[in-house]
Amino acid sequence: MRSLPFDFISTKNLLFMKIPVNIITGFLGVGKTTAIKHILANKPANERWAIIINEFGAVSIDHTAIDEQDGLVIKEVAGGCICCTANVPMQVTLTSILRNQKPDRILIEPTGMGHPASILDLLQSKYLKNILEIRATICLVDPRRWADANVRSHETFQDQINLADVLVANKADLVGEELAEKFKLWAASLFPPKLLVETVANGKINVDWLDIEPFVGRKAEFPQAHSHEHHHQAEETLEIPETGKPIKKLSKGLGMYSCGWIFSPDEVFSLPNLRQFFSTLQGLDRAKGVFRIGKDWVLINAVDGEFSVQYIAYRRDSRIELIANYDLDWMVFEVKLKECLPEK
Repeated sequence: MRSLPFDFISTKNLLFMKIPVNIITGFLGVGKTTAIKHILANKPANERWAIIINEFGAVSIDHTAIDEQDGLVIKEVAGGCICCTANVPMQVTLTSILRNQKPDRILIEPTGMGHPASILDLLQSKYLKNILEIRATICLVDPRRWADANVRSHETFQDQINLADVLVANKADLVGEELAEKFKLWAASLFPPKLLVETVANGKINVDWLDIEPFVGRKAEFPQAHSHEHHHQAEETLEIPETGKPIKKLSKGLGMYSCGWIFSPDEVFSLPNLRQFFSTLQGLDRAKGVFRIGKDWVLINAVDGEFSVQYIAYRRDSRIELIANYDLDWMVFEVKLKECLPEK
């Protein structure tokens, strides 16, 4: 039997206190990356943190939204799911961080379709239990999605709730008082009870919540829910597409399908055309992309018929990922994306 990469980590060479690690989980489009950005803006300035970001599809987007800064290591695991049992890319990524960066804290952001159980099992394995200290698992929920019976009945959604120590109703500014109150009453009825239930807007999580001691007895109701057909890669291979020939990547699993494209950094998109493209999207559960629009790049994030545009520091290429609960004619979207490139 092949040994895990952690066999090669010598605790004799890791002469420091256990490294605290938090999982920041939540369903598609709940605002996990925004919350992580807020946490990072309030982290101790003298600490070095590491972020592991996973996405459902093969084209990684979320890492582009987090600005590189001193004291921060960002690792993405694209094209698969770090929640899988014995996921070697996740193990390799963790090993690399522990060996080379020696962070003061690790934050893990699974894909919105990710099941936290296997991650928690991995963090408590004999190779890591003397190195890492699991702190609060934080689950973000958009009460508007929670109000959808199809979402509430989803096994992965239920276990994201079940395994959370801290439950945060995000996007309070968009929810409305009546729905927010219904969510709070429901959250208060959960057993075992949550250690903390809070309501925030714009992902403004209190950084002190990270250090809440986790409840040991939480269990997944559907530990086998996370079966899928992703292909895995530890970090996205740097691919530079030719102008006019975007790289296309497909992925599927958990009854969901995704398609992503990577465009040449030399191609410049029209922001008005992109706004039109995102405002007319239909049949999708989630759409997000980063695009060059001249000298600047923007991140566009769409869920439930709403989309936002923000300027970001990322400068490598243009890329987009679309997620749906059934297979679509992806070429139709590719044609429309190319129409967002002004004719020369």
